[in-house]
Amino acid sequence: MSLPSNIQELFQGLPARLKAADAAGKSSVFHFELTGDGGGLYTVSVVDGVCKVETGLNGEAKCKVTATASDYLDIELGKLRPEMAFMMGKIKITNLPEMMTFMQLFTKLA
Repeated sequence: MSLPSNIQELFQGLPARLKAADAAGKSSVFHFELTGDGGGLYTVSVVDGVCKVETGLNGEAKCKVTATASDYLDIELGKLRPEMAFMMGKIKITNLPEMMTFMQLFTKLA
């Protein structure tokens, strides 16, 4: 699997990275508001082992994530530790426990 070079590739690749067995029986919706160059609005839903990605903010999210596109990509690629980004205010998360569960449902890129 090649590493994504931008946010769009990152989100397009999420369904393939889902650990379906771990996600079985789980249900959640996440909104991502990514600003700056290459940013965008994305809705990621995980329902019973299936991940769906849509552009725009659709439905009611259990967790909202706000960051610059470059910072979020750096977190996903392992260039920026999520804990540091959170403490430095580079990423804002409305429901931290939900986000931690979300992160465990996907294979890491790096």
